[in-house]
Amino acid sequence: MTRDPGLAAERTALAWRRTAVSAMVCAALFLNHAVGSSWRPAEVAPLAAAIAMGALAALCYARNRTLHEGRHGHARAAVATTALAVVGVACVALALGAAMPNP
Repeated sequence: MTRDPGLAAERTALAWRRTAVSAMVCAALFLNHAVGSSWRPAEVAPLAAAIAMGALAALCYARNRTLHEGRHGHARAAVATTALAVVGVACVALALGAAMPNP
């Protein structure tokens, strides 16, 4: 059985693309929450979370493109940034859920 080394990179690129799509969906949901709440001062957090998810989507898409182009370098910075953004936005979502349990 022969193994194609390009398949692992292809799977990883697809995973980065799925993460980008998920981040875009989360950004849209946070933006919807911020707009639907009449832009109170407390809506800065969901707006910041939406911007963070939009930036994360751009980062994930860029990583996807580099993998498709054959540049397989180390992705420690991309993975660390992704983890930090997801944890930060999860904390914002948890705080919003605790502050406004009934939207």
